This record gives sequence, C-alpha cells and structure tokens, in this order.
Amino acid sequence: MSMHAGSPLASRQVFCEKLLSRIQRTLGSRAARSLPLSVLGALAVLAAPNAQAEDSAPLHVAVSVPPIEWMVDQLAGDHVEITTLVKPGNSPHTYDPTPRQVAELSTVPLYLAIGVPFEQVWLPRLEKNNAEMQVVHLEEGLNTRHFGSEDAHHHDHGSGHDEHAGHDEHEDHADHAEHDEHGHEGHADHDEHGHEDHADHDEHAGHDEHEDLGEADPHLWLDPQRMQTVVERTAKVLEAQLPEHAGEIDANEQRLLKTLNTLDTQIAQALAPYKGRNFLIFHPSFGYFADRYSLAQHAIEVSGREPTPREMATLVTRAKDENIGTIFVSGQFSQTAAKRIASSLDAEVAVLDPLAEDYLENLKRATEALKAGFERTDSQ
Repeated sequence: MSMHAGSPLASRQVFCEKLLSRIQRTLGSRAARSLPLSVLGALAVLAAPNAQAEDSAPLHVAVSVPPIEWMVDQLAGDHVEITTLVKPGNSPHTYDPTPRQVAELSTVPLYLAIGVPFEQVWLPRLEKNNAEMQVVHLEEGLNTRHFGSEDAHHHDHGSGHDEHAGHDEHEDHADHAEHDEHGHEGHADHDEHGHEDHADHDEHAGHDEHEDLGEADPHLWLDPQRMQTVVERTAKVLEAQLPEHAGEIDANEQRLLKTLNTLDTQIAQALAPYKGRNFLIFHPSFGYFADRYSLAQHAIEVSGREPTPREMATLVTRAKDENIGTIFVSGQFSQTAAKRIASSLDAEVAVLDPLAEDYLENLKRATEALKAGFERTDSQ
C-alpha cells in the first residue's frame, strides 16, 4: 500500500520518527540505545509502515453487472472494493465503458467476467492496458443457451444444447420440472452442495465454433443453480486473492449456497402449477429462469431490434390465441412496442428486471409477477 502526504499512516510515521529523533537528542544515542526493548519495539512498530493496515486494505474487484456485485459483496464484504460498470437502468448489450472507467480499470487487479456482450469487445483492450489484471471468466464451461432472430419471431425458446433443451412450444417440459427433495432437477448430477454441475452437460457444452447458434444469452445468474456454480468459482478466486480471509469467505460461501438452494426450491414450488406456460417479454433475458422452472419465454425483440409491423401483427395474433394477459418489460430497453401490444390485447405491462441489485428479492418479485400474469390470463 502506498502512502501519500497527508494520509493518517504517513502522518503517524513522521510523528514517530520525530519522537525517536528527539529522544536521541535528549538522552544521547547511547542512552537511547539502552532504552528497554519494549519501548523501542513499540516505537519501531509505530514508525514503520503498518503491515496490518496493508493487509486490511480491500481488494479492488471489477464486475460488469449489479447481480455479480451483490454476489461478491455477499462473499467478501468489507474485504473488497467493487467497481460495477453497468449501472441500474443501463443495458449490457449497448454499454461502452466511459474514459473514466477505462482509466480506473487500468489499476484493478481482478476482473470477474460473466459473458455480457460488451466484455467480448472491451476485455481484450482492458487487459492490454493492465497486464497485471487477472480476468476470471465465471461463465466458462457452463451450459449456455443462445438466442437469435428465431427466438423472437419463431418462439423457439429451447437452447438446443442437450436432449432437455430442444423442446418446442408445445412440448411438455417434464425433464426440467422433476425436482428431488432438495428442489433440484431429477436428471442432473449434483455435487456436495446438492446442486447441478453445469460445466459438463454433454458433448455440445463447448459448442462448435462453426455452429450458427445465434447470440449467446449472458443472463446465467437468473438461474439459481447456475448462480451456485458461479458462487463457488468466485469464492475460490477471492480466497486465493485474500488468503488471510479465506476462512470467512468459505463460511460466507456455504451460507450463500444454502440460501440459493432454498430460493431455488421455493421458486420451483411456487411455479410448479404453471409448468409449460408461456409468457411474453420484450427482451429475452429470462430464458435461463424459464428453462429452469419449465416455462416458455417468448420475446418481442432480440439483439435490440424491434419487430416489423408484420412481425408485430403476428405477435399480437399469437398472444390473443394464447390469451396472454401480461407483457413483461425491463428498464434497460424501450417499452414502446410492448405497450403497443399490451394496448392491442388489453393486457397489463409488468416488470421483470434481470439486473436488479438485490438478487434474492428480485427473483422472488419475478416469481410473483409471473404468477400474477398467469392468474390474470386464467381469469380472462
């Protein structure tokens, strides 16, 4: 830790050096050397740079979105200083770091990536500007779903990555809905924490680079099971960076895994009566959530493009046929098209926010909003 003029540590060191010099002048060098070791030791500790203060300096960590900030804070608390690039209300799909953020990131020792679009463009540049920065890709190896134009207009919500993800809109999603007593999928392999290891689903998990799967969906954190894997990876990194606090971080990790496991069970139970139901959302950000709880997400737009008038008419017709009573939006995108469709259907507009800062409360609110939407449809 560097000192600067006027800092408390620098002021204390100057004071102690002056005090030691005054003792030497008053008593003489020989007498000063004859002072009890306890006195000299105390002065030496005060005069030297404070090692404990250096150890307690928080680790500066950069993340892309608020849910990952929440997770890091849950794990390390005051032992980290977190820079979050995409603020609430902004979109990671259209975000560019400001010059000030780029300058700040040039000195950050740790960046925790999650695969949002701007990271693909900016991370190589940031790493070039800061060769000392460790970049950890928390999303690596996780079974990733994709969306493209077909997501919005053909409503093929399946990820196409394994035998459970290729369902069309009419298929029963039973493979996703079979939960054991812990609220987890019956077909999944679980580790010691009782949740699925998403890193090794099948031979498609790595994706052939030549496959045209569309744009990768980065919203992994909206599936509490995948979030548990992200928590475990993050905890390992933080324990390595902060070995003096490893025990505390590990305890926080176990607590957080238990909390997420409980949340997963509660959501699964709450949404079980609506298995296989469809919901209409402006931007397809809740695909992982939908897959996890056997719902079908239909999107109005994909990759920032609103539907054409013809596509809009098709969406309205489909929504009427399915008696959709709620159109879901988030604060990161224009709500014009969603409100237009809602007006045509006499439907409500409700919020599903993928980037809310309080992760636990946000998923609980999303669950209640979806339930209310399904109940509204059933009452019509």
